[in-house]
Amino acid sequence: MKGSMSYWVTLIVIVWMSVMVRKSKGVRSIKDQVSQFVEDRVPLGTKWAFLVAGSNGFENYRHQANVCHAYQVLKSGGLKDENIIVMMFDDIAYHPKNPKRGVIMNRPNGPNVYRGVPKDYTGNNVNPRNFFAVLSGNKSATIGGSGKVLNTNSHDSIFIYMSGHGAVHVFGLINKGDIWAADLVNALKKKHAALAYKKMVIYIESCHSGSMLENLLPGNIGIYATTASKVNENSYAMYCPGTPYSPPAGITFCLGDTYSISWMEDSETSKRSTHTLYRQYLNVAKRMVEHIDPGYISHVMKYGDTTAVWNDAIGKYFGDGSARLVNKISDGSAFSYEHFNTTRLVKQDDASLLHLKLELEKAPHGSEDKSKAQKELDDELARRKHEDHTINLIVDLLFGEEKDSIKMDHVHKVDLHDVDYWDCLKMLWKTYQDHCGILSPYGKKLYSKVSVNMCNVGISETQIIAATSQACPIKNHIS
Repeated sequence: MKGSMSYWVTLIVIVWMSVMVRKSKGVRSIKDQVSQFVEDRVPLGTKWAFLVAGSNGFENYRHQANVCHAYQVLKSGGLKDENIIVMMFDDIAYHPKNPKRGVIMNRPNGPNVYRGVPKDYTGNNVNPRNFFAVLSGNKSATIGGSGKVLNTNSHDSIFIYMSGHGAVHVFGLINKGDIWAADLVNALKKKHAALAYKKMVIYIESCHSGSMLENLLPGNIGIYATTASKVNENSYAMYCPGTPYSPPAGITFCLGDTYSISWMEDSETSKRSTHTLYRQYLNVAKRMVEHIDPGYISHVMKYGDTTAVWNDAIGKYFGDGSARLVNKISDGSAFSYEHFNTTRLVKQDDASLLHLKLELEKAPHGSEDKSKAQKELDDELARRKHEDHTINLIVDLLFGEEKDSIKMDHVHKVDLHDVDYWDCLKMLWKTYQDHCGILSPYGKKLYSKVSVNMCNVGISETQIIAATSQACPIKNHIS
């Protein structure tokens, strides 16, 4: 009886306040406010999660380490394996270069976050087709893998976490395809229209990750999202060799990424039943800019529903954390946030070069390993030089002396709701790959900015085919 009285008193207050406020843009109607109140009284159903690492290769160790750590955060919160879907290449735990066979760490001397991680979609099954099949809940559309999908209903919550390389409007999935921003948001809209969730939270770690959602994700479909960087910003690797709090001696790769480490460690050291998504956003954003060289800053961005959803406790999506906390280092002491206060971070682009350089330095002089490491570094530098040259040549052929207005430094403003714009972008990318070969993460970032600007000025398919054919008369893959 007491609970019923409280319900009606609160309802009357909402109605009275709504009547007292003049109707204007941005003020919710009485019906909307009442619906929100009633909705919030109904608890969320099953907690689901979809964790995606977009890269492969040992130089990209950190992306899969992030995803494995995210699994441990959710598992410690009480989520069941049947409701956690993991998509990652799974080539680093037993990689020959891994000094701790079968172990993946996400911070120096940290726990083995690989333990127990589901292998739902691995290897070549990490691709856009399976990504969208999982997201839509369409098991019959999956090819390979476990077949697990987000088989959710209108009462359930969904958490999606993506970690990998990105470019403007693109999240990469190894070399088998890319997730385009418009396709991602359209899939989310369809899931909302299908009443397939109650609330959803999305975290994206990649360079230019803000471009996946900015001016695209609606604020009224129950989805709240944050990204590691603005539209035109890099994101940064963390716990890299040669930086403060670097990995143990002999490790030549970065263990994690700045944004990802921030939200996971914040989750592990907070009371999840009361710590809100908004408070986590503030904490992560603060950690990303405090005590860091201004030249290495990426800004955490927020999108979507920044009213109803972001006031939820993180426990509604990550679990309440009652199972156990994994935020301990090997000597048993609590992990300190002070470890994060460093002036030396590594750009996503540079993390692979750092790894290759350190592998070369580590190899014994005159050994086969030395020769192999030198070749790997030379090949990566050659690939980047080739992509620089090819993309610049294409721009030169198309624009001549006017090329500086098209090239790279600034992305021109475009209508992101124009279907022709996205068709143009995809056409430009397909044409490049048909004539010049698969773009590396480095090349994708470069070409994405050029592509946006070329579509903005109306480059036709005939023009781009002619230019790429001339720039790459013989298809040139540099691996």
